[in-house]
Amino acid sequence: MSRVSHVHGGSTSAMRTNAAMRRLLGSAAFAADQPTVPELDQDTLDAGWTVEPSGALLLVAHRPKRMHDIPAEALGEGEYEINDVHVSLDDLGREKTEFLPRAASRGLYFARRMLAAARGLPGSETLLAAVAIHVDVDDEDFALQGATIRFFSRRGSYPQWFDELEAYTREAIAVLDLSDPTT
Repeated sequence: MSRVSHVHGGSTSAMRTNAAMRRLLGSAAFAADQPTVPELDQDTLDAGWTVEPSGALLLVAHRPKRMHDIPAEALGEGEYEINDVHVSLDDLGREKTEFLPRAASRGLYFARRMLAAARGLPGSETLLAAVAIHVDVDDEDFALQGATIRFFSRRGSYPQWFDELEAYTREAIAVLDLSDPTT
């Protein structure tokens, strides 16, 4: 795992990444990409966040209609389960040298926008975004993959499997928080 600095869209960012993500970040296609978000995913951005009575930070567009409070001792886990976003990559084309870097660009762009929207909310100082891009091009389901972004705070119990990112070899992964200068 590494903390990398990268210039994208005129700003520098720091995040924890695995080797697969670092390869994508170093690509000319990543540097040249001007990320956009598909309309359906734009709706998630526009809807923003809500703070539940328990203090859980939830994406409004992903909050279940019928929901029980997430207990304080499990806030991060509950947020992780609900704040699970699949960002479509269907419009990017599948030319392999450009597709994966552009997928990373879109996933990181979405994550940064959602983190920025959470700034100032109670509990947001511990909010993380985990961005995962499936990079196993030999997988028969490769063409169906999107960018997966999960948001969760480091409050109560929370996923700790992102502590060792190098264990993931079939996904390019980045974990960022509000200290990322682009959020």
